[in-house]
Amino acid sequence: MKQTQRIKFIYNLLKETKQTYNTLLSAFKKKKTILGLRQLQRDINELKQFLNKNEELVKSRGINNVLELQITNKKKTNDFSQIVDSVFKIPTNDDHIKAQISLFSNAIVKKAPLRVSSVINDVTSFNSEFKDTPLTLLPFKIIQHRLDFYLGCYITKTNDYAIFDISQLIGARILRSKKKYNYKVLQEGYLTFEKGLFGVTKNVDDNIYNIKLEFSSITGAYVKKFIWHHSQKVVNEDNTTTITFKCGINRELVGWIFLWMYNVRIIEPPELIAYYDRCLTEIEKIKDDNTLFYRNIFG
Repeated sequence: MKQTQRIKFIYNLLKETKQTYNTLLSAFKKKKTILGLRQLQRDINELKQFLNKNEELVKSRGINNVLELQITNKKKTNDFSQIVDSVFKIPTNDDHIKAQISLFSNAIVKKAPLRVSSVINDVTSFNSEFKDTPLTLLPFKIIQHRLDFYLGCYITKTNDYAIFDISQLIGARILRSKKKYNYKVLQEGYLTFEKGLFGVTKNVDDNIYNIKLEFSSITGAYVKKFIWHHSQKVVNEDNTTTITFKCGINRELVGWIFLWMYNVRIIEPPELIAYYDRCLTEIEKIKDDNTLFYRNIFG
């Protein structure tokens, strides 16, 4: 591989995610290109000349003080510099999140399977039965969703796709598996699977429904400013806004509908109305229960 080809390869990797010297050398090895550390460092130094004006090579220290590299867009000083974040949903263990992201990013780059000693709790309904058993996962994507981070993956034992909050995955490590996976086919299958979800939560069944919701005009004016699903369509009527999706029914969809309280109603399908009504019934039961325990009617 010529130097210009190597630099282009390095550029693409660093634009996609953070890399260390080891992960870059491993990526070259998969391309059947043997590269020494000193040559890699020289290529990275030459790479700076090929960056766009709005790009910069950022160096930082990750897990175990290992040097990490990434190409990012330069931060501009403008009116946005005066914006501050609220304290709402600030992580209490940021270091653990960074460590997990670094590990999973490395596995995705290598297209390598992960071995997880256990999956705890239930965040996305993919672990609603609390099966605390080891799993081998083939990771495809790290998803930032509602200020949380999730791993989209394939479970090799059950041949199922799933999405887990990264904090659920305990004792994760990268495997040097001799088993060959058809990564491209499985990845395409995952992308199809993901499109059928509302958000990142497991559907109640394998069906894709025509979801139709009617919003009051004021609430609808706000809701339509955002994309909530790739299939979203908006129709403005006299005093209401109608939004439609083509996706499965899951806990996240119903919870999202509850977010808008009495300024939304479900037009169709009847299956979604039934889950919505059942949630109302379960909420009413809480008033009379002495003990509050975890419920998931969508699992």
